[in-house]
Amino acid sequence: MAILRESYYIYLRNLKIWLAQPMNLVSAVLSSAFVFLFFGAPLGGVTQLPGFPAEDYQAYLTAMVIVMSVVFNGADVAMAVLTDILSGYFEKLLLAPINRFSILFGSLLMAGTRALVQVVIIVTLAILLGVSFKGGALGVLAVIASATTLGIALACLGLVIALKTKSAQVTQNSWLLFMPLAFLTTAFMPKELLTGWFKIAVTANPVDYIMAGIRAIIIQGWEWDVILPGLWMLVAATVSLITMATWFYRRATA
Repeated sequence: MAILRESYYIYLRNLKIWLAQPMNLVSAVLSSAFVFLFFGAPLGGVTQLPGFPAEDYQAYLTAMVIVMSVVFNGADVAMAVLTDILSGYFEKLLLAPINRFSILFGSLLMAGTRALVQVVIIVTLAILLGVSFKGGALGVLAVIASATTLGIALACLGLVIALKTKSAQVTQNSWLLFMPLAFLTTAFMPKELLTGWFKIAVTANPVDYIMAGIRAIIIQGWEWDVILPGLWMLVAATVSLITMATWFYRRATA
């Protein structure tokens, strides 16, 4: 189909631009290593608290590092799209004799690739640090697939910000919108050990259910009572955000 071929070439162009900046990969490695080294070892003693679900704090922290990287991927995608808009390249694509939705699909494919590379790097780093995935090899694949899907979903939110505002200032600060999604979670402590307003905010944050599902695969194995709510939340978030991005994209390119 023509739209698939067009989406592929737009994706390939975006991929080349991303790979031309090696710091994109270096920063993913360094930021992940920073979290493991500066939080994993110093806070390792919290595993001795009654009710803590893991014996290895590095393993508990792995889900947070994975989700954090793909959450902020949404802000990066927003900046990439805005760069095309401000440079005029986006308008040139709209004038080209191609299906306009191939532009959207190419951008989402690139978002998925960015998320996939970041997640694979983090999983590899976690394994090198001695983290044992209780879900086995299939669990590793499930974690990578789930996190990559979440990355695509949140990239849709980044697309909406860029298309709606077309403002460099707003888009550059869009990470402030994504930050609560990453940190108002059970990133460092299980919900049972949280109290007050923070526990309420964590309960209301849909990303936490996805993080909990990914963490369960890592530290417990196939604990479906935890995994399934995260899976349904991931499906709901992906469908709703892709629908929203498509709607805004259609309005912006009409």
